[in-house]
Amino acid sequence: MVTKDEAMAADGCSAEAGLAVRRKLPKKRKWKSVQWLCFGLALIPIVSFAVFSGVPVVLSFISMFTNMENNDLSTMEWNSFQNFIEVFHDERFWRSWKTTFWLASAQLVTLVIALIISVLLEQKVKGAKAMQVLFFIPYICSAVAVAIMWQWVFSKDFGVLNAIFGTNIDWLNDAEHPSRLVWCVYITTVWSAPAYGIVMFKAALKNVNPSLYEAASLDGANGFDRFWYVTLPAIKQVTLFLLLASITGGLAVFDAVTVLAPLSWTGVAGPGDIGLTVNYYIYIKGVQQSEMEYAAVMSWVLFIVTFAISFFVIRARNKAAEE
Repeated sequence: MVTKDEAMAADGCSAEAGLAVRRKLPKKRKWKSVQWLCFGLALIPIVSFAVFSGVPVVLSFISMFTNMENNDLSTMEWNSFQNFIEVFHDERFWRSWKTTFWLASAQLVTLVIALIISVLLEQKVKGAKAMQVLFFIPYICSAVAVAIMWQWVFSKDFGVLNAIFGTNIDWLNDAEHPSRLVWCVYITTVWSAPAYGIVMFKAALKNVNPSLYEAASLDGANGFDRFWYVTLPAIKQVTLFLLLASITGGLAVFDAVTVLAPLSWTGVAGPGDIGLTVNYYIYIKGVQQSEMEYAAVMSWVLFIVTFAISFFVIRARNKAAEE
C-alpha cells in the first residue's frame, strides 16, 4: 500500500518531469526554426542561380530555333535551323574568330611572362616582395579602367606614346593601318594579365622539393637544365590550370576592345572592323541590333569551342596528375 509521503513524492517527480518536458519543447521548436532558417539561406543562391542563370540559358537555347521581333518573346516563331545557316554564312562572324584567336594568344604570352617573372622573384632578389605587389596592381584594377588608361596612352592628340616619341600617329583609328588597333589591345592585355599567374607560379615554385635541385646540380645540370627538367615538371599541374584559365579568358575578351574600338555609327568596331571579336559581335547583335536569336547561336558556338578546348586541357592535366 502506497503511503501519503510516497504519493506526494511521486506527484513531485511527475511535476518535475512535466516541467522538464515543457522546458525542452521550446528548444526543439527553436532548433527547428534554426534548421528552416539555414535551409532558406542555402536555398537563396540555388534559386538565384536558377532564375538568373538557368532560365536565360534555357531561353537562349530555345531562341536559337526561332525568330523574334525586337527580342520580344511574345513574337517568337519557330524557324528550325535558319539562324544557324545565316550565322555560318556570315563573313563577319568568321572574321571575328580570327581577331578573337589572335587576342587570345596574348594570354599565352602573359603566361610565359608570369613564369619568367616568378622564377626571377624566387632568386632572393632585393625588393622582390615590392615588385610582386607592383605586378599585382593591374590585376586588381577594373578591366575597363585599365583600357581607358591605355586609350589615353595611345591617343593621337594627347597620348603619352606620341608625346614621348614626338609623333602624331593615330594608333587606334588609322584606316590605312588597322592592325595597329589589334596590337594596342594586345599590349593592354599583356600588361594587365600576368599578375594572377605570378602569384600562382610563385606558390607552386615554393612547393618544389629543394633536394631535386641539389641532385640535379650534383649530376652537373646547369641553370637551364634545372629549370627545364626539374622546375617545369614539378609545376606542370599549375601550368595546365593557368593555361585553361588563360584560354577561356582569352576567348571571352570584351572589355578592352569595347573601349579601344568603340562602335561607329555604322556598327563597325574600329577601322575596317578589325576590333570585332566574337563576344563583341554577340553584344552588337543581341543588344545593339535586337537580334537575340542570332546572338544566341553565336554564344552557343563560342561555348562549344571553349568547352572542347577546356576538355582537352583538363584531360592533359589529369594525365599529368597520374604520372
